[in-house]
Amino acid sequence: MKGFFPSFEYWRRGWRVVRKVFLISVLSIPCATVWGHDDGKSHGSQPRYEGNGFRKGERDEPPLAFTSQGVNLEAWISLPEFDQAVGVTVSGGADLWGYVSSSGREYALSTFQNGVAFIDITVPSQPNIVAGFSGPLTTWRDVKTFGHYAYVVADDAQPNDARNIEVFDLSQIDLGVVTRVNTIDTQRSHNVAIDTDSGYLYRTGSAGGDGRGLVVYDLNADAVNPPEVGEWDERYFHDAQVVTFQDGPNAGRQIAFGFAEDNSSGGNAGLDIIDVTDKANMFRVGRVLYSNNEYSHQGWLSPDRRYVYLNDELDETRNNQITTTTTRILDVSDLSAPFEAGTFTNGNSAVDHNLYTRFNLIFEANYRSGLRVFDATDPLNPVEVGFFDTYPDDDHAEFNGLWSNYPYFPSRTVIGSDIEKGLFIWKVDALSDVLMGDGNYDGAVDELDLELWTAGRGTFGDGHPGNGDFDEDGDVDGFDFLIWQSRFQGEIGVNGSINVTVPEPASLFWICICAFVTWRRC
Repeated sequence: MKGFFPSFEYWRRGWRVVRKVFLISVLSIPCATVWGHDDGKSHGSQPRYEGNGFRKGERDEPPLAFTSQGVNLEAWISLPEFDQAVGVTVSGGADLWGYVSSSGREYALSTFQNGVAFIDITVPSQPNIVAGFSGPLTTWRDVKTFGHYAYVVADDAQPNDARNIEVFDLSQIDLGVVTRVNTIDTQRSHNVAIDTDSGYLYRTGSAGGDGRGLVVYDLNADAVNPPEVGEWDERYFHDAQVVTFQDGPNAGRQIAFGFAEDNSSGGNAGLDIIDVTDKANMFRVGRVLYSNNEYSHQGWLSPDRRYVYLNDELDETRNNQITTTTTRILDVSDLSAPFEAGTFTNGNSAVDHNLYTRFNLIFEANYRSGLRVFDATDPLNPVEVGFFDTYPDDDHAEFNGLWSNYPYFPSRTVIGSDIEKGLFIWKVDALSDVLMGDGNYDGAVDELDLELWTAGRGTFGDGHPGNGDFDEDGDVDGFDFLIWQSRFQGEIGVNGSINVTVPEPASLFWICICAFVTWRRC
């Protein structure tokens, strides 16, 4: 009878198989949520807005009543308007970025849950969808650029190929041609960061086979098929900003500012500062765990790189101590000893998501309260100076509305991606007012800008400061000169590059009146 009854080992192994099958079947969906980064978006989804968007000049008001202050809507491309270009029914908006071609034309790069689109926004009120590509469905899709290439990553727990790095060639985008030139087989990536100074790409939430820190690729070696050159996997990085310091005590160092927790579900949320100069020996320089931390989501350095402004995505919904939209201010002037220098809030109740800094301004995409613009002239006490609410129903702490924004176009156009409503294109008063008259965007109102006005005066400027049309009203005229004069920094002709008699404002006023009368008589 020996062998007739299965052995104990046989039953033990069988039970282990049954137990695994049971656990996998019961826990697969919750595990997908945890591994898919516990940020709530997959739980609070709503149907997309099915109507058309808006183009300034085509109608007086958009089809929905948005509230705003100091942020002016130029155009809105709703999700259904992308369907034909992308080739599928676009299911929801995700991240976005910007690109400027060699000719100076400006493009929005919008990602969706199932694709990506490239939109010419050179004339903000007349956007044109240039190209679109479909992709596997996922809640999270992100994009960055390097040279004339765009790199799109995706993150999904299901085995549907919503991962990899898609590489797009933008060199012919002015001709209406965008080409997908490679798909690099990778594990999932929650986001992508590129240090454009050093030429390295970093996948976040990717390393170690379990969605942790950074995986690094060398774009200098091959921008289309970059080799992997290193990993850092001590903690989970939800997102990161990577920069190369050009001067000061850290000159030459490549530093990653990682928005980190113990794992993708959270734990000890904070900022990890990693020296990534040597890709074979990346190491942590400093760490700060800020107050009332729940989930370190994203952030950005101040222009002088002294502070990091950080978004915690779950504190408004999980922490009883946080009752309003709260952004952390972290002092990173000493990379080895960062500390929390303060917080700021606009008193709203929405969840903060993605933010970026330019000049003295902070641009936050805060889900149901939309785009929020803060003046950080006092870096420890930012003050809200403008907003555009893309979710007019309410400002509840939920995961709908504006996902991200991009404020870095030379023209100072700002774009935003809304989960349910699509792409928004704005002009922001506070951004336009920063060094207005700086037509070549070199950070100074000087003789070079006067040369732009001199070359363009009496013509139609098409609303571009680069043509001398500093007030962007379509005409290069005396009023643009008044703007330049009021903001001019320096002495006329000190470099011998241009000599011109600058009328006093009162004299210029009468010059403009006489010119207007002469024009009317003709």
